[in-house]
Amino acid sequence: MRLRRIIILILTVVTSILLVCIFTPRVIIPPTDTEQAIAVYVLDFYWHSELVLPNSKGGLIVYAYGDWNYFALNKQDFHNGLAALFIPTKGALGRRKFSNIDQLREMVAKKNAKLLSFEVAQTKAMQLVKSLDKRFMKNIDTLIENDLIGLTFVQEEQKYTILHNSNHELVAWLKDLECQVNGLVMWANFRVHNR
Repeated sequence: MRLRRIIILILTVVTSILLVCIFTPRVIIPPTDTEQAIAVYVLDFYWHSELVLPNSKGGLIVYAYGDWNYFALNKQDFHNGLAALFIPTKGALGRRKFSNIDQLREMVAKKNAKLLSFEVAQTKAMQLVKSLDKRFMKNIDTLIENDLIGLTFVQEEQKYTILHNSNHELVAWLKDLECQVNGLVMWANFRVHNR
């Protein structure tokens, strides 16, 4: 009986710690010394996140990462949901272009998302755009339009799992922009902390 209570206590403590870590906001800390600073954005859909960068034509481009079947093909049934979480599945890289910030804000309002804004070095932002566009073009023969989500997708070489989802990919992109991210990354729930 005593061993059982100890096991229950340990499981309760571990579960509580995990829940706190999972649901505590992830904190994005932008770089402090930015040459020619430019605004970038994170779209936070609470479970899923996307990055919005400026493009060379003065507009904005959204980049998203997810599971090919579940996210790109809208096969959002129980089987594909479980596969996306627990089995390494085919990844998808998506993008969408906006001509200005007002169009982006209109979409954010319709989808009830959070739009976070901060500044990074323009050169870093443009380098990341080039890198992501190169990844996108590498598999252009797999291109599909997803009108329901509003993104264009290509298949990705990186496998999608619960341990490498859209939020993990976002954190990697943010690090390319010289941002720091504090907190356990599983779901979105990001916030920005300026130093």
